[in-house]
Amino acid sequence: MLKALLVDDEANNLASLEFLLMHDCTGVVVTGKARSAKEAREWLKQNDADVVFLDINMPGEDGFQFLKSLGIPNFKVVFVTAYNEYALQAIKASAVDYILKPVNIDELQNAVEKVKRSVNNPAANEQHQQLLQHLLTAVNKKAPPKKIALPQLGSISFIEVDDIVSLQADSNYTIIHMVDMRKLVISRTLKDFEDLLDESQFARIHKSYIVNLRYIKEYSTIDGGIVKMSDGNRWSISRRQLDIFLEKMKTASLMFGK
Repeated sequence: MLKALLVDDEANNLASLEFLLMHDCTGVVVTGKARSAKEAREWLKQNDADVVFLDINMPGEDGFQFLKSLGIPNFKVVFVTAYNEYALQAIKASAVDYILKPVNIDELQNAVEKVKRSVNNPAANEQHQQLLQHLLTAVNKKAPPKKIALPQLGSISFIEVDDIVSLQADSNYTIIHMVDMRKLVISRTLKDFEDLLDESQFARIHKSYIVNLRYIKEYSTIDGGIVKMSDGNRWSISRRQLDIFLEKMKTASLMFGK
């Protein structure tokens, strides 16, 4: 049975999350609730938790500052937050588990099941700690993420965003084409990466492709529009994305469109 600590400065959020966990999730019990980082820290001095469901945007000391104050935590963290923009980008880029408010029961159940599978797994615990450290390093940089954490079987690849040439959809997977000609197959959808990557640097040109504008070598109007990338790949541009792509290229290329 997972022991859960809930941390949120709003009492109604704590009560709602506790109700969902106790009535709609199996194998988890709420053993503690805290309405501030200080209160949570005091609770953890006297108690153990397998998982902490943590709000970010709390007054005084936010969720990130709370984690930093603990050093390397010995519990799993699931962020439950309405936070957006750079903080959420950092969470996504670090592949740390999160649930957006208002809480969706399916997402909550999936998060609980994922934690249950990783309990008593030293490799999974070490991976989680590495992802948290990556997040805490990145979160204070008020800019789009420069590195993305990509958990794979038994390891984590930290890749430079600038080294991504293009991304290709493959069902519920994404193939990442790197500047050194490597291909990484990741179990995340192309939409996940579209939401994450800096839109001034990357363009969704088709339901199956996202390209890094820096690595476009040629644009052709043949068959409605094709881009040739620096690694030799040629990707089609859909008609509905063409105008957006051309506008981005005008910004990215000094003479484009003149």
